[in-house]
Amino acid sequence: MACCLFCVVSASAEDFSFTCQGENIFIEGVSDADDFKRTREAFTLLGIKESSQSSIFKVVASILHLGNIQICSERDGESCHVSRDDLHLQHFCRLLGVELQQMEHWLCHRKLVTASETYVKNMSSVQAANARDALAKHIYARMFDWIVEHINKSLQTASKQHSFIGVLDIYGFETFEVNSFEQFCINYANEKLQQQFNSHVFKLEQEEYMKEQIPWTLIDFYDNQPCIDLIEARLGVLDLLDEECKVPKGTDQNWAQKLYTQHGSSAHFKKPRMSNSSFIIAHFADK
Repeated sequence: MACCLFCVVSASAEDFSFTCQGENIFIEGVSDADDFKRTREAFTLLGIKESSQSSIFKVVASILHLGNIQICSERDGESCHVSRDDLHLQHFCRLLGVELQQMEHWLCHRKLVTASETYVKNMSSVQAANARDALAKHIYARMFDWIVEHINKSLQTASKQHSFIGVLDIYGFETFEVNSFEQFCINYANEKLQQQFNSHVFKLEQEEYMKEQIPWTLIDFYDNQPCIDLIEARLGVLDLLDEECKVPKGTDQNWAQKLYTQHGSSAHFKKPRMSNSSFIIAHFADK
């Protein structure tokens, strides 16, 4: 394992794009070495073999190197390239066992499939960087799912279960000067959770009270279905985003214009005065 991780352990967290986005990488009283040792011990206790642990760390190392691959823009601004001599590209391919030439090509191109044909398009350096980061998130998510699945299998028992340990993580509503797609998804999930809460705590309970003829003063609660429809219904925010992603030369600006046209009259949708490429959604908690 030391051999396969040498290119990572010999470097600092500050040397990798994905681990140096915050401030100081050191936390007083916290030892990364001790935490790593405890992680290894926990993996072993849960029956994860040395070979599997080595594979997990290889994947983590490959993700770190993937984030450091330099994508260079061509003069036309619509295409880009990655140098075959890029050490991070070489480490990534070696750790995951993928062909360097293929990786070099697909980091800078995308395949579009239509009803009649399939063709390959160049990506700009910005598009390629976004695709690279999305790939890193996907690889990490698949690895995380594997670990969770393995832990669940290790904790299974043949005897009948009378109790369980559960963790409930409720999303917190996020609002910044500019929200990213990630915050948008979190706030969308919040809307769905709020609807679930409204349905069970207010709507269904009140119906039960009325059914049993219990004296009750009806509570007028906020119905957030229109906001949810704005996001997930046909020609909603996500539907139009999917459509724009399939267009060969789709852009953020084109997507925004379609939203302005489709939802300009919605009470839950607003266009900022000073922007033609962003939008505001009036959620139940905030804009």
